[in-house]
Amino acid sequence: MSVVISTDDLELTCPHCNGEKQVNEKDQMVLCPKCEGKGVILTTLGQTLLHFIKKHT
Repeated sequence: MSVVISTDDLELTCPHCNGEKQVNEKDQMVLCPKCEGKGVILTTLGQTLLHFIKKHT
């Protein structure tokens, strides 16, 4: 049995920066603190998979 997981199942566009990776703070563009400048946040499934990979590598 095989399972197909798409990236949509693993990550979502960051709602804080709308995927732009930066936000305006005090008239200055800085890396988004919510997604750490990645533009996406992991879903629960994404976090679980990342934890699994880190544990077994």
